[in-house]
This record gives sequence, C-alpha cells and structure tokens, in this order.
Amino acid sequence: MTAAAVNPVNPASAGRIRILKLQLLALLPVSLVAVVNSGYQFVQAGQSGEFAGNDLRSRLAASLLQNPETPTVVDYVLVGLAQVLPMLMLALLVGGLWERIVAGRLRRPLEPQFVLVALLFTLLLPGAAEFTHIIFGMSCAMLLGLAIYGGEGKYFINPALLGIAIVQVSFPAAAAAHPLWQGLAGYAGSDAIATWYRGGDAALAQAGIEPWAALVGAVPGPLGTTSIIAISLGAALLLLTRIISWRLLTAQLLGLVAFALLARLIAGADELPLHWHLLLGSFAFGAVFIACDPVASPATNPGRWIMGLLIAALLVLIRVANPTHPDAVIPVLLLAAILAPLIDHLVIAWDIRKRGQRHV
Repeated sequence: MTAAAVNPVNPASAGRIRILKLQLLALLPVSLVAVVNSGYQFVQAGQSGEFAGNDLRSRLAASLLQNPETPTVVDYVLVGLAQVLPMLMLALLVGGLWERIVAGRLRRPLEPQFVLVALLFTLLLPGAAEFTHIIFGMSCAMLLGLAIYGGEGKYFINPALLGIAIVQVSFPAAAAAHPLWQGLAGYAGSDAIATWYRGGDAALAQAGIEPWAALVGAVPGPLGTTSIIAISLGAALLLLTRIISWRLLTAQLLGLVAFALLARLIAGADELPLHWHLLLGSFAFGAVFIACDPVASPATNPGRWIMGLLIAALLVLIRVANPTHPDAVIPVLLLAAILAPLIDHLVIAWDIRKRGQRHV
C-alpha cells in the first residue's frame, strides 16, 4: 500500500489552504503598516502632551519606547506591536476556541479559516479597541458568520464584516481618551470625511491629513485601512493569483469615480473631491478584502459588475446625503453582501429567459 493511499490528499482542502495562505500573504503589507502607523499615532499624541494612558497596552508601549523625543521606525514598530499584537492574539484565541468547539460538536476536522477571520476583524478595528469588544465581535463572527452556515466556504456574508458590523451597532459611542481613538468615530471608522465637510482641505491639513500621508497610511483610522499603497500590493497579489475578481474590483473603482464626479458636478465645490473619496475611509480595504471575498461575492460576471457599481453608488450616496456619517463602508458592504445571492439569481434567470427566447 502506497503512502498516498494511506494518507489521501483532499484536492479541495488543499486548494482552500493554498487560497488561505495567499490571502494571508496579501494582508502582510497591510498588517505591517497597521503596526507602524498605530505606533506612530500613539507616539505623536504622546509628544504633543495630549495623552498619558494607564491601560495595559499603553503601559507596555511606554516601556518599549526607547527614544520618546526623537523616535525611530524601530520605536514605532515596538509601540505598534504593543497595541496590535495583543488584539490579534486575542482574536485568534477566541476564533480558535470557537472553531474547536464547533468542530468537536459537528465531528469534523478543524478548519483554518478562523485565522483569516481574526486577522480581517482585527484590521477593521481601531488600535484602542476594548478586549471585551474583541471577544464579543469575534464570537459573533465565528458563530453567526461562519459556524451557523456550515463553516469554511459556506457563508454568504464575510464573517469579519458581520463581526465588525455587530460591534459597530452594539457600541456606537465607543471612544476613549486614547491616541488611537483620535480621528475616529468609534467603531464606525475614520472621521476624516466629516472633517472635510466641516472645513474642507484646511480642516484636514490641521488634523495632519494630507494626500501623501493618506496614500502611505500615516493617518488615523482602523488599523488596516489607512495605507492605499499596502492595500494595492495585496490587491495585485490576489488579482495575479485570480483569487479575487478583477471585474468586481474594477466595477467598484470605476463606479466610485463616476458617481463621485457626478456628485461633484451637481454640488460643485461643496462636495467631497474624488481623490478624498478614494484616499479617506475604508473603501480601498473593503473593496479588495471584503467585497471581493471569493465565497461571499457574486459568482456570475454580470453579477460582479452590478454589485461593484451598487457598492460605489450607495457609498457616494450616503456620503453625499449625510455628510456627518463617518465612512459608510461597513453598512454598504453588509447590504451588498445580503443582495449578492439575489443578484446572481436575477442574472441567471435573465440569461435563461434570453436563451429561451432565442429558441422559440
């Protein structure tokens, strides 16, 4: 008897593990920027005298900061790790625990999907997220977003998206005197868009938000959403390996450009410029890593174009109609994910009808 016969390899399982590894690799640049930027924001607030924290992560960060007056990249990394690593480890612990319980109850092997869920969920959080909120949100993500549908590859809403949406709704007033809450509207995301509507480019500049800073990720925001460059590197890998659909991603980008320009044409200088629509908030991160989830996104090519344009239209509409809204990305992606099966159903029904008419 050969070794292959004794330990047969499940091709489907091997394929899922390969995809998972590539998804985690695509998130590596984003994670690195999240660490550096959270450390940078923490140190900058401390230098300006705006903060003296006494929580566990703040004490750990302060003990690791070697050059408070002239911090280096190493200082930013160490301080950022003190903030980000405990959150990620807790999310992994909670996710792994629930995966173990569910797998035991269903008598199936452990599935590694919880690792991706924990990382995405952490990157959608602000650096100062409460530990109790992380436990609650990850539990919802694992149970209501993953386990209830049968596990890996069977959900229709990205579990991390569902978890962060529940946390956002459950703790809308979450904001403490902490440097990593500055510039944030609780778990709803960056407050930069509302800041622009309050005072335009001058208000953003006063808050330290400039186009180049937003491009590289040196601005306040949820951990993984600030750097367009890092997100673009991850998107390139996922596109080259065909894990995400170029049609869905292109539709979101083209849709945002078209609808943002249309809103600017109608409202004039009172409307948010196109480059800020692209650079501010969580649009780029959500478009690549959440909306293009190969499990939860439409399976038909027309459906991908429709969903991408729908996401862009709703995002611009909410930002224009309610300028005080912090970002709108999470509720828009949640609504689009709910509609994805219906979009595919309507596309297939239309295709069947057209084919039937050709054969009459």
